[in-house]
Amino acid sequence: MSSESPIKPHGDSEKLPRKGMPGARTRAGSLRLPGWMRSPSLHEWVRTLGIIIAASWGIYTFIWKEIYVPSQAPASISLEISLTPIAGDGRSERSQPSLQRELKVSATNASNRRLYLLSSFWEMFPIRRQLLNPSTFSERAKGPFDAFHVERGAELQPYPTEAAGKLFVDDHINPGETIHRSLIVTLPSDSYAAQVDVLVPVLTREPPKGKGLWGGRMLEWGYDKTDIVIPLLCMEGQPTDCLRLDDPVKQDLQIDRRLKAFDPNYFLNEQSVQVGLSGGS
Repeated sequence: MSSESPIKPHGDSEKLPRKGMPGARTRAGSLRLPGWMRSPSLHEWVRTLGIIIAASWGIYTFIWKEIYVPSQAPASISLEISLTPIAGDGRSERSQPSLQRELKVSATNASNRRLYLLSSFWEMFPIRRQLLNPSTFSERAKGPFDAFHVERGAELQPYPTEAAGKLFVDDHINPGETIHRSLIVTLPSDSYAAQVDVLVPVLTREPPKGKGLWGGRMLEWGYDKTDIVIPLLCMEGQPTDCLRLDDPVKQDLQIDRRLKAFDPNYFLNEQSVQVGLSGGS
């Protein structure tokens, strides 16, 4: 008997174990990227595109949202008006309540940019309350209504203007800043209430020096013959040399349109407040 091992059939020959991690594919071509995807030029384009996208996002976030959008907002400020009694001098325990009041106006710039103030104005007029028969309410309430409401048992009657003048002397307000003006006013003894009106023109651009917006004239305020507030254009340093714009067409051409052309965000801040007076009739 021969000692040689029997020759195994070809189909039964032992297979050598595959090299590599279990499950790895052996065909070399399966892990190779196309040549164009391994190109240095493609990598450079991808990196450039990423820089462009990041830069565009930065422009939107820091320039568009933080600079451009706020710069297009109207030039508006927050106004607060108060009219408070002045403490008595203590000379008489039974003295009538004084109708002297402290008028205080505050303006706040809540925006993130400097705002420029043109000449501002305030006026105050007393209001008298006259008792009426309540049965006349239906007739008086037919309308149209005006700035004074209708009460069933009384009628509010405005006096002529009692006091008026220039409001702020400041020519600008910085971001987050508040400016104040306080003064003492006296009302008629039979006043029931008082109304305070305030006008504050505001720009987002600094007005030009020299000839300025009106050829060397400055915006001021005054009254016409019927006690209606009108704008004036006065020569600087010459308060008697003024153009009185008592025509609405002139006001639109000389003031509103010219200021809007210079600063599209120009805004005229107007506010009215009615304050009750303790001690009034």
